[in-house]
Amino acid sequence: MNIVGMKQTGVAATTIGAFDLFRGAEYVRELITEHDLPVVSANVFDESTGELFVEPYMIVERGGVRFGITGILDPDADIRTHKDVEVLGVTVGEPTTILADVIAELTPKSDFIVLLSQMGLEGAKKLVEEVPGVDFLVVGGEARYSAKSFEVGQTAMLQPGYKGQRISDFRLSFNEEHVYEGYSGLTLDLGDKVPSDASMALQLKEHKIAIEDANRRRAAERNKDREAQQTPRYVEEVLGMEASCARCHGEQVEQWKTTAHAHAYATLETGHQASNPECLRCHTTGYLDMPLDGSASVKEQLRDVQCESCHGKATDHARDGSYGKITVATCVVCHDKEKPGVRLRGVPGQGRSLGARALLSAAAFCDPMNPRWR
Repeated sequence: MNIVGMKQTGVAATTIGAFDLFRGAEYVRELITEHDLPVVSANVFDESTGELFVEPYMIVERGGVRFGITGILDPDADIRTHKDVEVLGVTVGEPTTILADVIAELTPKSDFIVLLSQMGLEGAKKLVEEVPGVDFLVVGGEARYSAKSFEVGQTAMLQPGYKGQRISDFRLSFNEEHVYEGYSGLTLDLGDKVPSDASMALQLKEHKIAIEDANRRRAAERNKDREAQQTPRYVEEVLGMEASCARCHGEQVEQWKTTAHAHAYATLETGHQASNPECLRCHTTGYLDMPLDGSASVKEQLRDVQCESCHGKATDHARDGSYGKITVATCVVCHDKEKPGVRLRGVPGQGRSLGARALLSAAAFCDPMNPRWR
């Protein structure tokens, strides 16, 4: 979600995650100041001054109930920065003692304490086991999600995942005397069955276009030396379908052209995601370690999900029947729970997301050594 979207949806508080620091601390500070974002973090410090980078907590009142909200970032988080960022600008403190001090300060000021954790599930569990006093915790920092809320000790946990694919509905119940009686929490998939807000969908589209345009400008401004340094690393033995597979496997190539794999790169272009390195890994052939600044330029002969994406490098091709066998493990490299949209024509489950059993059928269908291709 971009900043404008966060403001419009009425976000009461958010915290700093590892991805937020990609362009350095000063960039984050400017955004927070310009848009008056309600950002809290108890263990992120300004590297130059040693002071807290943002407020450690805030008090939000709803219906006469005071919620103390704080945030924690994993000190071992993999914080990656743009190549132009020379100094990150922040340090991350050990959370246990810091959180204990914040809870002690928040307890007399609030009725409930909410922790926005950027530590992943296991890190969050360990933290609340060591530091009591957190009433509700939102798990961030990893893709996994939980369909229902759960408890660790006295702390109610909610894990919505990330990338805006789901939303968590967490509700507290109070009686007429405003006495707390309990909670319920569910994480809901924001799939096709959930209609998009027209205004927000338009903003998202404009946001993607703006990012894509900025990435194109950066790519155009690179000189030859910088371009050579930023060229995505690709497996040199990957040749591309036209240069290898099509010469002997014409029938299979024609079948491949009827599948969504043959148009995988075009879907990124339509969705203004053709410079998104996270998307390119699964919508191209043989590409690894995409530059995180979006400046990747994919060779035309390696666009789309071609034969070598699933069957292996053409230069490893054996003629004894051992080459290129596909299993479920092959498919779930990309078609995992976060990217479930498997759509293949002519196989079980066409037009919907496939489960493991259907993936096995799809794998057999694609396998060049399957009897149907003999």
